[in-house]
Amino acid sequence: MISMYTKQEIILKSYREGKSQRAISRELGISRKTVQKYIEQYEARLQKGESPEQAVSAYLASLPKYSSRAPVKLKLTAAVKSAIDKLLTLNEERLSQGLRKQLLKKSDIFVELQAQGFI
Repeated sequence: MISMYTKQEIILKSYREGKSQRAISRELGISRKTVQKYIEQYEARLQKGESPEQAVSAYLASLPKYSSRAPVKLKLTAAVKSAIDKLLTLNEERLSQGLRKQLLKKSDIFVELQAQGFI
């Protein structure tokens, strides 16, 4: 397996030689989106006015950046409980009528709560 540093070098060298992103991804056996990400970051440095050599050396020396988002904490309020209870009651009614295929699954209940604006 090629190390990340070497992979970045090969991607940028191949790109500067005129190879397409798809050809590079096939050659290295990695995702085309990964190739696209490296090329976009390289081109962003070029847009800032750096020379190609400076852009390559600065880009290869920098650590990869990952975007992360903080998870949203949800609270189980009385309004949410009552909405869930209504949906479960609806499920019980459908079951008693023999409509097993119309029962709401957990994911359906979640989508319904989203539609009602609770989540």
